[in-house]
Amino acid sequence: MEVRKATEADLPGIAALHIQSWRSAYAGILSTEFLGEPLEREFTCYWRDVDLRTGDVVQVVENGGLCGFIAVWCRPLPYIDNLHVKPSLRSQGIGSTLLISAAEELLARGHKTAYLWVFESNQKAVQFYEQLGGVKMEEVPQDIFGHKITSLKIVWNDLTVITTRLKKPSLDDNGIGSE
Repeated sequence: MEVRKATEADLPGIAALHIQSWRSAYAGILSTEFLGEPLEREFTCYWRDVDLRTGDVVQVVENGGLCGFIAVWCRPLPYIDNLHVKPSLRSQGIGSTLLISAAEELLARGHKTAYLWVFESNQKAVQFYEQLGGVKMEEVPQDIFGHKITSLKIVWNDLTVITTRLKKPSLDDNGIGSE
């Protein structure tokens, strides 16, 4: 299992994984009604029409199917818009591998910083980003598809902290992280 640059052919699979991930991670945070057809419609359209630009970093991990993806928009500052792993494969090193790979790509392109927004209630994700050197900078209520959700801005002022703080996990053919 390796990280590779996403292609246009990956976008329908990315949309499906994005939907699956939100339904799993945000049950109880977003309404059950929204997590049904409205979410599917929203993300299917989003990934069908997404404007991928030359400087963006969109990567996937596959192993007999899509296991995870990361999307970083560099317009001009790197904004990590999405990092999702198939729910059944979480906590196996895939998210770390994707974040480290994206950070390496951003550094190679001359970027030094990046940021993202995460739901405050998603404490597992907040802890994950903090373990990789991210720092909470802001807490604001945001309108997320008509839901008021408190979100945290996580910032990396030096992307090298991501690549040095955690040894890059080695993923075997089963997707299991090993050190």
